[in-house]
Amino acid sequence: MSYLSQIFPPAPTFTEKSLEDLRGRVYIITGATSGVGLELAKILYAANGTVYVCGRSQASTDTAISIIRDSSPKTTTQGRLNPLIFDLADLSTVRSAAQLFLHQEQRLDVLFLNAGIMTPPPGSQTINGHDLELGSHCLAQFLLCKLLQPVLEATASWHRLSCTAEGCTELEDQLKGRSNSVASTASGVRIVWVSSFISQAPRGGVQLYERTGAPRLLKGMENYLQSKAGEVLLAEEWNRRYEGEGVLNVY
Repeated sequence: MSYLSQIFPPAPTFTEKSLEDLRGRVYIITGATSGVGLELAKILYAANGTVYVCGRSQASTDTAISIIRDSSPKTTTQGRLNPLIFDLADLSTVRSAAQLFLHQEQRLDVLFLNAGIMTPPPGSQTINGHDLELGSHCLAQFLLCKLLQPVLEATASWHRLSCTAEGCTELEDQLKGRSNSVASTASGVRIVWVSSFISQAPRGGVQLYERTGAPRLLKGMENYLQSKAGEVLLAEEWNRRYEGEGVLNVY
């Protein structure tokens, strides 16, 4: 796909009108308090999905939930909205949020890794002392995926068992001996990494400080570029590492 086609994409062939009833399905959207994340939450909620609206504060998530509800009156949807508060710049909050979600839910159909930061003040770091962009886009999202992978796998397994019990022979045939991408496409369980068409790894790979092993602070847009390339690499590694578990990673 060329840069121009990404900047000026053609009209979509799959829209919110194409969605089936999402009743019973559970979604997590990071960065759901504004922009693309907020609009996606509106669509999934209107289609009766259960949506966890992620944000960095109670106030921002409460505001987003009100906006989402107002966009789709209760008379037309049976969706559910829940706040999930954490900061990608603080790994302890990521862990706490994942634990809270696992306490409340027994399934997760799609994890949308949409949150991000671009060109913060030079030298900006996470609470844990890492470059803010690489720490937020890669390290925190790696941790979130690691903590939620078991429930994603369990959901994919449930889809297989449910379909087998209902006699879905076509799906069962697809899953037998096939790749992770085929199995997970059939179940619909996935992790969506929102990268960027300007993702670019530095020459020689990710730059680290020799003494600490932490990501080196680079110039200008370089931290952002390598963090977005890191998301692509993580998605590919997740597919390789969990091949056959029925969870597809896309970017």
